[in-house]
Amino acid sequence: MNILRLNLRSNSYCKYYYNNYSTELLLDFPKIYNTNDREHELYNFWEKNKYFSVKPGRKEALRMLLPPPNITGTLHLGHALTIIIQDILARWYRMMGHPVIWIPGFDHAGIATQMMIEKYLLGTKNVTRSEIGKEQFLSDIWEWKNQKEIGIRNQLKALGASLDWSREYFTMSQEHSDAVTQAFIILHDRDLIYRKKGLINWSPTLNSTISDIEVEHLFINERTALRVPGYKEKITFGEISHIAYPIENSKDEIVVATTRPESVFGDVAIAVHPNDERYGKYIGQKVWHTFREIYIPIIADPSVDRDFGTGAVKITPAHNNEDYIIATNHQLDIVNVFDELGNITDAGKQFKGIQRFIAKKKVLDELSNRGLLRCIHDHKMSIPRCSRSQDIIEYMLKEQWFVKCKAMAQKAIDAVAYGHLRIIPDIHKQSWYDWLENIRDWCISRQIWWGHQIPAYYVTNGDKTEWIIAQNKNNAQLIAQNIYGSDIKLHQDEDVLDTWFSSAILPFAALGWPKETEDFKNYYPLTSMETGHDILFFWVARMVMLGLELTNRLPFNEVFLHGILCDAHGKKMSKTIGNIVLPENIINGATVNDLNTQMNESHKSGILSKKELRRLSIGNKKMFPNGIPQCGTDALRLTLCSHSVKNEKINFNVMECMTNKFFCNKMWQASKYILLATSEKQCQEPKCITLIIDRWILSRLSVVVQIANLALLNRDIHKVIESLKSFVHYQFCDFYLEATKWGFKTEDADVISSHTYSLRTCLEVSLRLISPIMPFFADDLYTRLSSKFPEFYSVPSLMEAPYPMTQQFSQWRDATLDRRVEKALDVVLVIRSLIADISKKLIPEVHIILSDPENVTFYNEIINLLKAGSKIYNIHIFLKSNYTESENGVHYSLNSHCSLFITLQDSLIMEKVKENIHKRESQVKINVKA
Repeated sequence: MNILRLNLRSNSYCKYYYNNYSTELLLDFPKIYNTNDREHELYNFWEKNKYFSVKPGRKEALRMLLPPPNITGTLHLGHALTIIIQDILARWYRMMGHPVIWIPGFDHAGIATQMMIEKYLLGTKNVTRSEIGKEQFLSDIWEWKNQKEIGIRNQLKALGASLDWSREYFTMSQEHSDAVTQAFIILHDRDLIYRKKGLINWSPTLNSTISDIEVEHLFINERTALRVPGYKEKITFGEISHIAYPIENSKDEIVVATTRPESVFGDVAIAVHPNDERYGKYIGQKVWHTFREIYIPIIADPSVDRDFGTGAVKITPAHNNEDYIIATNHQLDIVNVFDELGNITDAGKQFKGIQRFIAKKKVLDELSNRGLLRCIHDHKMSIPRCSRSQDIIEYMLKEQWFVKCKAMAQKAIDAVAYGHLRIIPDIHKQSWYDWLENIRDWCISRQIWWGHQIPAYYVTNGDKTEWIIAQNKNNAQLIAQNIYGSDIKLHQDEDVLDTWFSSAILPFAALGWPKETEDFKNYYPLTSMETGHDILFFWVARMVMLGLELTNRLPFNEVFLHGILCDAHGKKMSKTIGNIVLPENIINGATVNDLNTQMNESHKSGILSKKELRRLSIGNKKMFPNGIPQCGTDALRLTLCSHSVKNEKINFNVMECMTNKFFCNKMWQASKYILLATSEKQCQEPKCITLIIDRWILSRLSVVVQIANLALLNRDIHKVIESLKSFVHYQFCDFYLEATKWGFKTEDADVISSHTYSLRTCLEVSLRLISPIMPFFADDLYTRLSSKFPEFYSVPSLMEAPYPMTQQFSQWRDATLDRRVEKALDVVLVIRSLIADISKKLIPEVHIILSDPENVTFYNEIINLLKAGSKIYNIHIFLKSNYTESENGVHYSLNSHCSLFITLQDSLIMEKVKENIHKRESQVKINVKA
């Protein structure tokens, strides 16, 4: 039966004569692979069949927790990267026969969510949280949370995330809240949580404390105007002001250099280095403070940097860490200059109530008027900014709850140093040591409404406040009555806990801790924690510290850190830059109008400010002037993991995504060819595969299987993709598959049998190999083919099929053959380059002239591979000693063992070939010199 017709000059696989038989065969094969036709249907099928649930097995389970998405909004491509990496590992381990538990969840994201809801309420209802009250505000957040969870869950499913949804958690659920409370109580009982008055990072915009690692430091070298929340005009930073302080009973003065003139109302002393000869005679004297209208002392302290400014510094202990230490050591007063909103306090007298950075200008003007301002000039500065609000952090003296970190940090250091905890890639190990060795105690109080209220209750006993830590108010009441009697009033701390405290216990709390649940007993600790390296200290280090302290075990054995996702130009994706991309826009495609509609809706709901809307609009116009083409989930997954995820930066380019979509289609078309060419033929492994090209392709397949397994074990997903794409696209489709057309044309039974087995084996194994990375495509195609090819696994999904193992295919490995064929294919690539500009209508004749008789035999045996690769059927192999060149042609020598002779009837085209040869020879000479 004539199923296909060979098309010698076409790049397509074949042209089909669609008789009744071929039409029936391709009945359920669309002309091209449509990315979105079956994705939703397949995911529902996987869920219905409980493929994501833990299956019992003898092998060690893979135990993972998805870093919980915040309920602030929707997932972007950065989130997608984390999800896809973990899903690939989960699917691979399942196919390898390991039980897999992969737990989904959602993070309440205290500060971030509260900020988002405030924006939303202001944008949609024109109300503030203070206007509607705490109860209504929290009710609005819960409503928001329920809506956002649905959207995020749908995004996760669209990405193919094979999560065990039966174990889903939320960090503000009652179960998790109980675990958070228990963790707080245990740490407090062990004297690891304490309350004290100390300098904390205060965000006036958030009206809350934030932790050290939520402070970003912006370094500037000169005067720089910056946007600051709450100010209409930009504020200038990068200046240092020289202020004169007159010395008591003297005509002398000490000039102090400061970058913060607005804080002068809190100056309690002038400090100099004890060995600074410039100021030695003044130590112990006093200077006049023109705003406070008192004399303040000149003190000596070895911590003063003699090279900073004038070498004399003003001490403002209420708003500077170093100053606070000096003031404590010298028993100096502490004067608060700024209130919680960032305005000047009573200490500023006539400046009271003025915003701190407005006060800065007024203070400098007043100093100038009084003749005390000596100069202002550019100065390098490190500006502390809140990573959430971008406000300028103010250091303020407040009573807060802290976690002692030093001892716990040392255990985390030792865990890595002694090899108990593996960090991948290990370039992050030194950062781990550096940060933990210099760790400060962790302030865990937050002055917001949304979060876990601290399980701390207080009673007022005379002029003292006594604190009681308890599971709930009833327990606290009983404890208080036993100590202070029944006539007491008990109050719970209004503050909530830092979100990272809640997140730090997730590896065990998500499994049921503090209860001894079956999940906790069976699946703790986790195998791996995969996340971005930017939250190594925000989250990972804290999970390790609290895991070791509360469970006496590491929360996981491995930390796998991926890089930051960037756009095609290497810029980190962020709303600030305007280059954020939603995964569904890549999967489904989006017109320019779609993108504009999405952004405008976000702006109307208050989520995007006018500035962010403008940036995103500009960013989208640059990146997607014609919209975003539909790429599908599998192409997106393939693209995100095509580069080493261990790199510090991972660039994403939508054009690469389109290329990967074409790769899917190429594999789809190859499958249709194999189906038409071999469907009537039995697929049995020949007793001896004598055809060299069949032995070669099976050898290459065995290499791919080996690379894939080793790379996945080492978390080098890009190496799996690189190897598979090279094999499928280049070796299998472009060379081998095309070569089989000549083989099938011979009607030689042995050739046909060998080709049939090799084609179908390579296709079957390739689909299983690529299944964890491209699950929708692989499952769809495999199930279509399995009903037609009996040697395929008869399974409803590849999630029930085993992953190809190295030892199963090792008998095919022939490294010597691989090298010989590779050299021959190099010759083909040269032929391609020399005739690249020749019209397909002009069929050249190519002679390959070899000096070794053995190679002549070998090249003749793989002649179909050479024809397929070069797309030239008129190729002949000659022994150099027996060959005579004709006049009508051009010669090109590759090396001393091999040369080419090309003939064409068209003399003009022959001149073009000669030109190509000349260019190639010139390039070879350049490469040799280099």
